[in-house]
Amino acid sequence: MMSNLASMFQAVEFIEAHLKGEIAVADIADAVFFSLYHFCRTFNKFVHHSPYDYLMRRRLSESAQELARSDKKIIEIAFDYLFNSPEAYSRAFKRMFGTQPSQWKKHGAIDPRSLMSRLSFAHIKHRNEGDYLKPVLEEKDAFQVAGLMTLVNDDQTVIPRLWEMLAQELQGIEEAVEPGRFYGITCYPKDWAGRGFFYLAAVEIEALDVADSPLVVKTIPALKCARFIHKGPRKDLRLTRDYIYQTWLPKSGRGVSHPLGIECYGRDFPGTDSGASEREIYIPIE
Repeated sequence: MMSNLASMFQAVEFIEAHLKGEIAVADIADAVFFSLYHFCRTFNKFVHHSPYDYLMRRRLSESAQELARSDKKIIEIAFDYLFNSPEAYSRAFKRMFGTQPSQWKKHGAIDPRSLMSRLSFAHIKHRNEGDYLKPVLEEKDAFQVAGLMTLVNDDQTVIPRLWEMLAQELQGIEEAVEPGRFYGITCYPKDWAGRGFFYLAAVEIEALDVADSPLVVKTIPALKCARFIHKGPRKDLRLTRDYIYQTWLPKSGRGVSHPLGIECYGRDFPGTDSGASEREIYIPIE
């Protein structure tokens, strides 16, 4: 398996080196010494995209970032990434992002969840370590939490500090000696990519008096969700999130129904973090 992982990562690197160059799937197969048939099957199995789909999604993602951040004309960017015409580029762009290149350029702010990341070896390895990335669709009942919330911009080290502060607050609340399940809840406001998102470190409650504490109480509505299991340390959560938003959601044909991301840690306080850690990730879906 490791040899195939290494070969598919080599194929990804070859694709990345030719995003702006003429390239066919057969060229990628030749670069890693696979027959075309065997290469396509192996790449799809390990990367969870066909070679052509990955190439197109990466070209569109890189071009989308150039659209938002440069003064280049749309037609220039389309030709840079080997699209035969502005019309072909616009059709492919809308299929992936749900909007026209001109609207994307005008809007300016990029939702990074919609962009196909350049896959690292860690990404590919993570996608092939078990079936835990296969979601379960379920109706999640409404629940109430109490916790601490902050705005998160570029510095995400505020999140572990928030959990430390919550632990201190819970020590002073007698009713929370036996807390319920712990949740990390992300709220994405409009244009959050340019302004940051809100993060709530919280514990599930039924009846808890927080009048004399800085804890905020929130009710999370009943939601239809796709529930994923993340295995591994917190630092690898981005690998699971990338898979969910960039691979599973586009392939599922579903959209996100609420601007929330919910992580559940069970009754283990999130300060416990190891390679054996497990947590549930709930994505509200339409």
